[in-house]
Amino acid sequence: MLVVTGGLGRVAGVLRPVLPSDVRLVDVKPGAERWDLTDFRQAAEAVRGADAVLHLAASPSPGQTWSWARRGNVVVADALLRACEGRVPKVVLASSVHAMGLYHQSGMGPVDPGWEPLPCCAYGASKVAVEELGRVHAERYGGSVICLRLGSTGYPLVERRYAGMQLFDGDARRLVLAALSADVRFGVYFGVSANTPAQWDITNARVELGYEPVEDSSALDIPEDRPYEFPNCRMFG
Repeated sequence: MLVVTGGLGRVAGVLRPVLPSDVRLVDVKPGAERWDLTDFRQAAEAVRGADAVLHLAASPSPGQTWSWARRGNVVVADALLRACEGRVPKVVLASSVHAMGLYHQSGMGPVDPGWEPLPCCAYGASKVAVEELGRVHAERYGGSVICLRLGSTGYPLVERRYAGMQLFDGDARRLVLAALSADVRFGVYFGVSANTPAQWDITNARVELGYEPVEDSSALDIPEDRPYEFPNCRMFG
């Protein structure tokens, strides 16, 4: 059985058409199993009987404060991973390109996922912490933990600044299915489509996960940027 946290959210909505029939959706919204994932005991109930966990639940805004991002991302991931110890052999964690956002801001690219993390905001910093929790979990307990640094997922491409980080719906499904089936102890991968020019290096996702994206934002006529609404995020300057 697959457990999907954030199971009624935007990213899960993109993925649901290809998820297996034996899936448990966990969310704070009505229509899913409602568990408080900041609480270890409730997190343990949420993952009971799972063969794999796809952790999409998050506090995702690039404009949030560290205290908010810590509770919504780090505390939740910590409780969830502790709940999976010795019980769930595969965990896929949704991270973000914001974990490496300052490389993008500096114009360095394509950004290699193996470089030292350099977040552009509190949200990105919280995702770096989530990745490190995943690394410790994999090393200590022997399960598989795969971190996907997702780009813009489930959004229409309406501004040029997002073209290089766009993850189209079909490619998002290919990526997550590849991650769920990959034989990898621990890895961190960018989740973007085959956009050109490449701003985020997806070579290791192709080689280690078998991810084969087919969509490219350069084929689209994309509107000009509007003013960026998150002054506390430095990904775009």
